[in-house]
Amino acid sequence: MNYAKPHNSLRCPCCGEVRGPAEHQAFLKQVAKEVPEKTYITRRGILLGNVYWCDARKGLVDWACDECLQNGRALSAQPVKQLFCDIAPHFAYFDKAGVCRECGVAFTFSKGEQQHWYEHLRFWVQAEKVRCEACQQHKKRRDHFSQLMAANDYSNQEAVQEIIAYYLEEKEFNKAKQFLAAGKRNCGEGSSNFAVLDGLLTTVRQLQDSAQE
Repeated sequence: MNYAKPHNSLRCPCCGEVRGPAEHQAFLKQVAKEVPEKTYITRRGILLGNVYWCDARKGLVDWACDECLQNGRALSAQPVKQLFCDIAPHFAYFDKAGVCRECGVAFTFSKGEQQHWYEHLRFWVQAEKVRCEACQQHKKRRDHFSQLMAANDYSNQEAVQEIIAYYLEEKEFNKAKQFLAAGKRNCGEGSSNFAVLDGLLTTVRQLQDSAQE
């Protein structure tokens, strides 16, 4: 059984050049040895070839020619370390251009970051980077903030400080005051936490006054 059709040429998605079989030997070896045997398809009993090879001919697979791998434009990938099912794994990684869905700034999804995503963090291979670094960090902070708010633990002074810092960064002075006022009611007057929250409330009011001047 043939694993691929070596007489066919393919257009390298990394450099955009049409490469003959002698110029994409690394990809041929990957398709032959590094993907599950179930990746063969037939139509009316006729062998069409490896699914991933057929998809590569349609431009649906990330792979790279030998030249791109040798000169460092691309990194060789290891499908065995990736999570994939109906979508082809990555056979190579190369820098990809993207536009942030939140701020519209152009960014680069680097080959090294892709390798980290798919082989170390083991994200599904169809996952794509959609935010620039700044917006991604901001999203992480929002998510962390949501977790802190869900915990609703006014006794955790470190968490309270983080919540207030987030509100102040976002200029949400009124929400910060509401949060601290609710915390004072929750803790009860006379408790040590009450005094801490009251002090923070005073600070927030002062900062709000300064911002409005």
